[in-house]
Amino acid sequence: MARSPLDPWLAARLSIPLGTLSPATVRARQDDLLRKAVRHALDAPFYRDRLGGLPLPRTLDDLAGLPFTMPDDLCEGGDALLRVADDAVARIVTLPTSGSTGAPKRLRFSDADIERTVDFFAVGMTTLCRPGDVVAIFMPGQRPDSVGDLLDRGLRRAGIQPVLLPPAASGAEHAARLAQTGAQVFVATPTQARAIADAVLAGQGPAPRPRACLLSAEATPPETADRVRAALGCEVFDHWGMTETGYGGGVECAAHHGFHLREADIHVEIVHPLTGAPLPDGQTGEVVVTTLAAEAMVLLRYRTGDAAAMLPPPCRCGSPLRRLGPVLGRIRRYGNHWDIITLAKGARP
Repeated sequence: MARSPLDPWLAARLSIPLGTLSPATVRARQDDLLRKAVRHALDAPFYRDRLGGLPLPRTLDDLAGLPFTMPDDLCEGGDALLRVADDAVARIVTLPTSGSTGAPKRLRFSDADIERTVDFFAVGMTTLCRPGDVVAIFMPGQRPDSVGDLLDRGLRRAGIQPVLLPPAASGAEHAARLAQTGAQVFVATPTQARAIADAVLAGQGPAPRPRACLLSAEATPPETADRVRAALGCEVFDHWGMTETGYGGGVECAAHHGFHLREADIHVEIVHPLTGAPLPDGQTGEVVVTTLAAEAMVLLRYRTGDAAAMLPPPCRCGSPLRRLGPVLGRIRRYGNHWDIITLAKGARP
């Protein structure tokens, strides 16, 4: 079984010899990145006000002393989170607030932020792609710096041929287009992939035969992955990430046992949904993200609302690093209790 290609990439990004890559060496480099990220965050009015008078963290062990950044802060203080001049912003993304009908969130990215995502996509996709492969992309990619466009650029950088396909179509239409491309790999949301699988199993048109697929942009219910495997006979890889992490976050390796994270760019904590206390590896709680390398907008301890656990190392692929376990759903709090809303159809609220 091939080791995740993200390990050598991560070692190079963090200036760690691959032979000494470990949770401890990664954490030591993340300590350096955290101090820099906090300094950068203080350029933004939101964090100057939020962190004023608080002791600033020197290491990840101190991180729990910082207040959380909430999704609503991206609505109410979205402009105040910007730490660069307007002309340094290359991409603005507006998206609905998770789980509510409130004001939309607004995120900004610089050219350097976008470049790091393209770089992650270029390496992460080699987990399931081979040189010369054709990859069909069902993600929106017509607009510059959209997720489909960034994936297209990353694949080309890796010597892989992308084909952007219209994201809005029926399962039968998607299946027919996938068959026409002759693609060895395709990238789709779980909802799109499920519709393709349903169409194929219903005998609606030609059946594509890709070798692998990557499901992204929504949580993937296990039954959806099973149905895609049954209909298309392909290996199913899952990706975790969100706009707040610069689209990319982590990708499964061939062991399919957790998401290998882009730990040069983000630090992931799991906290108790009610108390906010950090939880040990293996214990399910809320996923909290700190962006370590973001240029336009830094997010410190951003509560994602996703429910998952960190998986202790090593991975069965041979990586010595921890991974993020499957996203089980969304955290729901009520009074002094909490539970997980399972996403039966894969939608991210």
